[in-house]
Order: sequence, then C-alpha cells, then structure tokens
Amino acid sequence: MKKLQYSFSESDIKAITAALEILPAYDFAYEMGNAVSTLCASAGSKLILHNQLTNREAYTVALAIDSAYKALRNEISIDSEELTVIRDYMFIYNKLQPIFSPLLDN
Repeated sequence: MKKLQYSFSESDIKAITAALEILPAYDFAYEMGNAVSTLCASAGSKLILHNQLTNREAYTVALAIDSAYKALRNEISIDSEELTVIRDYMFIYNKLQPIFSPLLDN
C-alpha cells in the first residue's frame, strides 16, 4: 500500500467522518460485514484525536472519500438521507479525492 503524508484540517476531518459514517450504507460496503463498520469507527476516532491511522484505516478513509465523491456525482447510488449527510462537503471531497485515490490502487 502506498504511504501518504497529509495534514488534515478540521474541515477535512468533518467531511471524512461524515463519509465514514455512511460508508456502511453502500451496497458494496454492506457486503463486507462488520469489518467496515469497525474500521470506520476506529479511523474516525483516530482522525478526531489526530492519531496515526493504520494502513487498513487509511484505505477505509480513501474508500469513504472516493465513495462520497462518486455518490455526489451520481456515479454510485445511495439513499437521499445519506446523500444529505455528505452534500455540504462536496468541495472538500473534490479536493481530497485525487490526493487519496492512489491508496485505492492495487
């Protein structure tokens, strides 16, 4: 997995935690079971506390950002309720997606 050095702003953290909150609602994430929920919770907690993320948590953050970015562009579908949670962070996801998308490359 590629390493990424990035300094999160408070706005970034709010946007990412919103994306992590709804990540389990996506069909592909639902199929992953409890693991995705656990990773979302631990990554969100570490972001808020400004602690170092593990590789799996960093991947989960990248996946949450990418999913929110795609949902806001109607490239993947999500319920309107979840869409409302991330809509206010559209510009932040636009900024973060190209930075974090390399973490999703295998």
